[in-house]
Amino acid sequence: MIKDIQRQTRRQYTAEEKIRIVLEGLQGEQSVAEICRREGLNANIYYRWSKEFLEAGKKRLAGDTTREATAPEVQSIKSENEALKQLVAELSLENRVLKKSLKRPTTNRYHHMTQSEKMEIITLVEQSPLSVKATLGELGIHRSTFYQWYKRYLTDGYDGLADYPCRRTSAWNQLPLAEKGRIVELALERPDLSSRELACYIVDNESWFVSESTVYRILKSRGLITTPAYRLMEAADQFYNPTTAPNQLWQTDFTYFKIKNWGWYYLSTVLDDYSRYILAWELCPGMQATDVERTVQAALQASSLKAGQRPRMLSDNGSAYVSGHLKQYLKGESIEHTRSAPYHPMTQGKIERYHRSMKNVLLLEHYYSPDELRERLTEWVDYYNHQRYHESLENVRPADAYWGRQDQILAERKKIKQRTMAQRRKNHIFQRLEST
Repeated sequence: MIKDIQRQTRRQYTAEEKIRIVLEGLQGEQSVAEICRREGLNANIYYRWSKEFLEAGKKRLAGDTTREATAPEVQSIKSENEALKQLVAELSLENRVLKKSLKRPTTNRYHHMTQSEKMEIITLVEQSPLSVKATLGELGIHRSTFYQWYKRYLTDGYDGLADYPCRRTSAWNQLPLAEKGRIVELALERPDLSSRELACYIVDNESWFVSESTVYRILKSRGLITTPAYRLMEAADQFYNPTTAPNQLWQTDFTYFKIKNWGWYYLSTVLDDYSRYILAWELCPGMQATDVERTVQAALQASSLKAGQRPRMLSDNGSAYVSGHLKQYLKGESIEHTRSAPYHPMTQGKIERYHRSMKNVLLLEHYYSPDELRERLTEWVDYYNHQRYHESLENVRPADAYWGRQDQILAERKKIKQRTMAQRRKNHIFQRLEST
């Protein structure tokens, strides 16, 4: 507290007072102690002032005119500094505007300069006090590009800066106009097919090859690519323990549908793990072990397996699948039963994915009787097994993969692609010969 009071009441001496006190001490009429006592000053401060006074006088006599600036001079220097900052800011802004006008930024990364813009840049580089490298660096132009322009300018003048005319030549593998038109016709006839499925459909039914990306570009240019009415979700790239042949593993599960004025009905399905082929299904009013038994029995009849050929059965832990009745039935049929881990539906990812694909389509409508829903399910299962190209099966149908036709179809598609590419190359050569 005492230090704070002393600090607040401490006297401040002006430069003139300091000089008067130092001169009184140098005159010797009074001792330094008496002067300091009278002025309320510490002797150490007096001797520091005296030393600084004598050193300043020595420098002055030696011709050193350096001194501390006065308050008006400091204010003047600050004003000049602010003015210089303002000028630099204005020049920087003008420079940015110039660069922007020359660069003409667009969304296209490879924007081409016009003839007048190239001439303006050449003039600016020639008149710039900076080096060519520094000037082009400020403009954001590569040196090789500039020297190409400059070489053409020195050779042909201003006309040499004009862009060369674009000479487009048809590629040998370009799709003929007739095939492009056929793609559009098929897309209008089969709006349910995606660009991937349409490309496979053309190879299998039209006997000429076209890639999925080409079909997509053609349909996109004509506004025939639309957002689906349902949301598609991506599956994982692959399963951890994939099967290698049909009838090694079957997956079974229930899903539900609500029928107007009837309540909930449940769909029991058996799916082959390797081919995704739907072996059997049944629409049931409940989820009982007997319902599962009938579905599995129908799947055994559809598969035509012999007595010694039995798959493993994979299901979840629903009450129908853990019942003793189903256990006895599967044991009598020599079918090994495996259940997925609790709260882990990814184990049955294939049949879960099938249910999602099915509901994305079937739930777009309302059903007012079980027979109406069964009729729609029959159409869907037939479409899924025999018409829908499955991307995870190398774009063959589940029925083709289940009945062993996958390798034959893929080999035939490869031959069609080779034959189509050879025919397009031949047609391209004939066209070039006719045009010469």
